[in-house]
Amino acid sequence: MKYKAVVFDLFETLITEWGHKKYTKNEMCADLMIDRKSFDPYWNEKENDRYTGRMSFEESIRYVLKKLQKDVSGEIISSVIKKRIQTKSACFDNINNDVLILLDTLKANGIKIAMISNCSSEEVAMLKESDLAHYFDEILLSYEVKMKKPDPCIYEDAAKRLGVELNECFFVGDGGSNELEGAERVGMKAIQAKWFTNQLPRKRESIEGFLVADYPLKIIDYIN
Repeated sequence: MKYKAVVFDLFETLITEWGHKKYTKNEMCADLMIDRKSFDPYWNEKENDRYTGRMSFEESIRYVLKKLQKDVSGEIISSVIKKRIQTKSACFDNINNDVLILLDTLKANGIKIAMISNCSSEEVAMLKESDLAHYFDEILLSYEVKMKKPDPCIYEDAAKRLGVELNECFFVGDGGSNELEGAERVGMKAIQAKWFTNQLPRKRESIEGFLVADYPLKIIDYIN
């Protein structure tokens, strides 16, 4: 079968959060003067709402503060938002050259390319200004399309937008959010991208039952 499209995950597949300063939850809680153990339950409660565009990052912060009956100034909240955007945007500053070569090769061979990312708006504030954006025929960000991986509908929507059948698509991702399982359930062929996760402090093991790519251009080998 001739594959006509490749659908990519974003974080730890096309870009990585490692290798630069991160704004951790511990730091965010310290800035907000909140105990981390008190923060987590309310923050995690609204994760799905953030990723599906029902609640913004700022609204989530204010929700937690209200639940904890904490009075924090707007200036501090604005500072937290700024730090979050800055550190997430840093992921787009130095995109791995092999990833760019992979995308160039796919485009040169007439392969359609889409991106599906589970994200909230502040995480991808710099996406459209980055070197990545122009490569993609379609970009599906969960907070914009109101659904997230592994919901079958988000994969189906990507294929429909590209004008290809699901079984004509590869899905490439590091494996978070059960994204590989979700892709294969709808008929895509899933590949675990390990070129970043192989280098993390805690190396991610290969997920049984899926093709593995240890370097970006391995995707071309699978297509061929």
